[in-house]
Amino acid sequence: MKTQILAAAFAVLASGVGAAQSPAPAPAASPDYTITAVYNVSLLGLSVGQMRLEMTLKDGAYETKVYVEPKGLASTFTSNTVSAVAQGLGQMGTLKPRYSWVQQISTKRTQTVTLTFADGAAPAVNAEPVYTNIENPASDAQKAAAVDPVSGFVSMMLLPTAGPGDKACGDTIQIFDGKRLYAFDMWSDGVKDVKRGTGGYNGPALHCVASYRRIAGWGDKYLARKSDTKVESYFAPIGKGPNGGPAFYLPVRLWGDAEVGDVVAIPASVTINGKDWGTFFAEGG
Repeated sequence: MKTQILAAAFAVLASGVGAAQSPAPAPAASPDYTITAVYNVSLLGLSVGQMRLEMTLKDGAYETKVYVEPKGLASTFTSNTVSAVAQGLGQMGTLKPRYSWVQQISTKRTQTVTLTFADGAAPAVNAEPVYTNIENPASDAQKAAAVDPVSGFVSMMLLPTAGPGDKACGDTIQIFDGKRLYAFDMWSDGVKDVKRGTGGYNGPALHCVASYRRIAGWGDKYLARKSDTKVESYFAPIGKGPNGGPAFYLPVRLWGDAEVGDVVAIPASVTINGKDWGTFFAEGG
């Protein structure tokens, strides 16, 4: 159970989909937003961790910070924590990552990975400790078409490839974490009416479902093994975008099946532009 619980929780958060390397957005035509959300994470109904998301959308760019730590039952087994920062160009309909930093600290080791993106090229990787003897490594072309894990989540909030019907959540995203390349194949189950205050939210939410595929960076036996991992997310429309739609989407429920059981994340608190989201909605946000 040690690192699987928090790794699964971070995977749930990082499972957004959209178009990698979309054209650079024009200057933002919608208001700026600053979002802080704290998610309680449970495993089989027991509290195991907490995720904190901080994101700024300003002048057509995004900066996102994520912190994941064990709580309750999980803290008894592991001190594993994950911290991450991602920056890039992005607003509703577009996403282009520029920089990503992820650090995972456990009792056994600390792993830090920095990715720097350039137009049309594979991201530069700086890993400490250095990754060695990577089996079935991703090609430069595959890396160039991918985004970092946190920007993958941001892309879901901005829905770069949203389309009609089952493509309302986008299609597929490839994610490169500095060593492994994997994909989430996405489809939409339509808009659902979330009731009974899930995470403090009542209203319409886009229900998105994703399946997981390994592509490169694993040994042969893992690449050959079919993955049954699935992720489901409910995203609430937030704010006012330049075309009359939402400015972004915020997850109000995240679910993923880990090897040790189902991991669920629900927001305990959300603040948008300095207001709790109940006040934000009441004032027409």
